[in-house]
Amino acid sequence: MTRYLKNGATRKTNPLMRAPAKDRKRLLERERRLRRSGEWGEWERLENPHRFQPGWLGDVDHVRKNRVFAVLVRDAGTAIHLAVSSLSGDRPTWHEMQRIKDDLAGPAATAVEVYPPHDEIVDEAEMFHLWVLFGPLPFSLAERETK
Repeated sequence: MTRYLKNGATRKTNPLMRAPAKDRKRLLERERRLRRSGEWGEWERLENPHRFQPGWLGDVDHVRKNRVFAVLVRDAGTAIHLAVSSLSGDRPTWHEMQRIKDDLAGPAATAVEVYPPHDEIVDEAEMFHLWVLFGPLPFSLAERETK
């Protein structure tokens, strides 16, 4: 019987669970400290060794990672998909997601999160998703002048 952790992760799929028990607390405290300080380090690019293989992972072009977050980068046709995770699996704050978008796609890029219909939900990992759009949204969060 598979034992699930939060959000569908298992002991086998959660990298934290593969660390010795004595190291888990230290690793989680380090992540919390780095997130509070904003000192994430430089983004490193790692090529995907599974690129072009069947399945979702084969669509991932590369991974960007720093001392806190790992981001799978995938061309989704009309957008670039950024799948964000951290060792703890804790949801990034709005400001952290904004910074990730700015760092990886640029401060002028627009990205959105999607909350799909219930029957299209995929929740197999502790990941949070941004879609960086190639064009403008049909609406804006900023006030626009009306004529």
